Amino acid sequence: MSRTRRKFSSQFKADLCVELLKGEKDLNSLASENSLLPNLLRNWKKDFLEKCSKAFDDTSENYWKEKYLAEHREKEDYARKVGQLAMQVDWLKKNLRRLLDQDTKTSLLQSLSKSRACASGGEREKKLSVRIAAGLPGLNRTSIYYKHRNNKSAEEELACRALIDRIHTDNPSWGARQLSKQLRLQGFKAGRFRTMRFMREMGIDAIYPKMNLSKRQKKAQILPYLLKNVDIKRPNQAWSIDITYIPIKHGFLYLTAIIDWYSRCIVGWEADDTLDTRMVIQAVRKAFRIAKPEILNSDQGCQFTSNEYKTFLRENHVLQSMDGKSRWADNIMIERWFRSFRYEEAYLTQYNNIREAREAIRIYVKKYNFERCHSAIGGVPPALVYYPAMLLEAARAAA
Repeated sequence: MSRTRRKFSSQFKADLCVELLKGEKDLNSLASENSLLPNLLRNWKKDFLEKCSKAFDDTSENYWKEKYLAEHREKEDYARKVGQLAMQVDWLKKNLRRLLDQDTKTSLLQSLSKSRACASGGEREKKLSVRIAAGLPGLNRTSIYYKHRNNKSAEEELACRALIDRIHTDNPSWGARQLSKQLRLQGFKAGRFRTMRFMREMGIDAIYPKMNLSKRQKKAQILPYLLKNVDIKRPNQAWSIDITYIPIKHGFLYLTAIIDWYSRCIVGWEADDTLDTRMVIQAVRKAFRIAKPEILNSDQGCQFTSNEYKTFLRENHVLQSMDGKSRWADNIMIERWFRSFRYEEAYLTQYNNIREAREAIRIYVKKYNFERCHSAIGGVPPALVYYPAMLLEAARAAA
């Protein structure tokens, strides 16, 4: 409940001051009796003593007129200055927003927002509040606190991520501890927790059997593995889908690929810089333009356990299969293709941007499907086994 501010008349103030000057009661007692703060009563007494002599001043009327005129002129001067300053601020805001780029605005605000010591007296300058300063060029106030990353450190981080990807490809059972030691041997400043963060962001996990010592409170529904001891005899009987990490010059992207178990043909893929279910469904949708499998196998990643992905497969009448926990060999077909792609393409090329990486992936997939001979299918390209003879040329043109 808010308190109502009390108002005191001039007569009330004068009576208390007179009573205080009588000396019969001390200031604290008189203030307590009237529910006042002692400092307030002390200020009233001070004003009373300073102004009481004017009651006997013959020129008091002229004095008040002159004081009123002086205050009126001062207010007019203030109003004129405020108008001029408001016009200048509007002009500055308009031109700052129009002429300066984002980085220049941020740097300017960061320097202006810092309080500097004056050249004389050691007093600190008054500074604008963060909200007002950021509003001048039209920035969010959080921009003032943002610090640009050093280009050298950003490049070092990308190189570190690329090395993690290479080491993990050769040694998939190594965890964060071993990887961090390998990185330090190569001259990178990478502790265990930094390495763990990189692995988590890259979607990399050490592949080895783990004990299930705890259970999640809200566990996603895990579907059974449907390809155990299944004899794959024809194309589109079973597909595998998975996601891998691809480094580019100023970042990284994720590649989702789908492979046909029988022919080893890549039937669909999608690349994006965001790891989400949308990218996975887009890759599957592209593959479904060619054909639909009886079974589509994946690991237990959150993209594949999402309701959106499960519903999409169910609507297309495709059975969903999942690897057993820590059973990376259940999805060995797509894992082997990822390894080939890394060593034959990704590690040999520095992609400058996502568009360039996508074009390189498209060319590699086409060459892999239609030109590269595969030993597991009799030394012929996968497309010769997957596509019927009459559709082979049409598929080659569409790839």
